[in-house]
Amino acid sequence: MAVEYLKTLEQIAKPLIDAGIYKSSKAFVKDLIRNVARSRIKNYQRIDKKYQAKYGTLEKFSRSRKGKATPKQEDEWMEWESARNMLKAWNRIAKS
Repeated sequence: MAVEYLKTLEQIAKPLIDAGIYKSSKAFVKDLIRNVARSRIKNYQRIDKKYQAKYGTLEKFSRSRKGKATPKQEDEWMEWESARNMLKAWNRIAKS
């Protein structure tokens, strides 16, 4: 399976390498991953900012709703917490 993916990436990269846009398949893949990371980071930042505007900080929201959150607030808390965790993960990837 991995070999198939590698061949597909090389086929996609070849015209870009031939055109001088990338020096190698490795450079193409690295740029591709960096661009995916940037996109994901923007998405998770939007979610984080949406809930910050609504509730302040996640920590403050967590304390204020502990034991008395509505099902909707619990869903929002889970989405917010997940977005923050994924934001950290994608930021690590973007820096590598």
